[in-house]
Amino acid sequence: MILGVRLLSLVALFASGFAIGAASAAPPDDLALVDAAIRGGRLVQAQTMLDLLPDAKSDTFDVAVLRAQLMLAQGRYAEAERAFAKLAATPSEDCRVVSGLGSAAAALGHTGAALARLQDATARCPADWRLWADLGHAYDSDARWNESKAAYDRASALAAPRASLLNDMAVSLLMQHRYPEAKALLQQALSADPDDRRVVNNLDIAAASMGQPPVRGRGEDAARWAERLSNAGYAASLAGRSDDARAWLTQSIAAAPVYPATTANILSSLGPQK
Repeated sequence: MILGVRLLSLVALFASGFAIGAASAAPPDDLALVDAAIRGGRLVQAQTMLDLLPDAKSDTFDVAVLRAQLMLAQGRYAEAERAFAKLAATPSEDCRVVSGLGSAAAALGHTGAALARLQDATARCPADWRLWADLGHAYDSDARWNESKAAYDRASALAAPRASLLNDMAVSLLMQHRYPEAKALLQQALSADPDDRRVVNNLDIAAASMGQPPVRGRGEDAARWAERLSNAGYAASLAGRSDDARAWLTQSIAAAPVYPATTANILSSLGPQK
């Protein structure tokens, strides 16, 4: 199962190729492209672009922020927290740094520190919708649903609906087991960005939790299809839909080009069909 920025962790909830030329002189918008890749869950693309930056750019403050954000997206939370803390010690009042510290703290379960840092970030940069979305996610981690909704509403008021924000709001609803509402938001997100893997995975989770099977995308390879079936099966099992879970996990094992031990272990944990 793939985890990325704001890609729902099922364990926590319920218990791309990119061609790039020689990096001789990175144009000014390269860093914006890296930022977009991280936020879109295209982490291999983001890592490749950062690794191919010319030496003159590779050690700048903005690149260091992107590297820390990528660590966060990759689930390397302790490393990300250390990287953001180093940036904050420069000293820096950059809202991306304060927000990164907050998001890393939230991922590590340090909810009090996360909320304090993100509240600080939104106070410093109240016009940045991403910070309000991050604050909403931190409130979600503490199951403070009214406050998270208020933060997401603030983010929505500052930015036209977009895939990443709709995904964040849907994850909050999934955590509350409000599957139909989450599915509706995720369908909007998918219309805005059909290539966002986080949205596709979370849409599978919402649908599977209601007993609806995933639908294979056109041109989707066997490995990706097996992954989606596994996600759906695990979501169904956690929602108490054992028969659906067995069916989709079995299909996942059959579709996978390499034997998926993790999926097989989840299937085994369900026991025999009654």
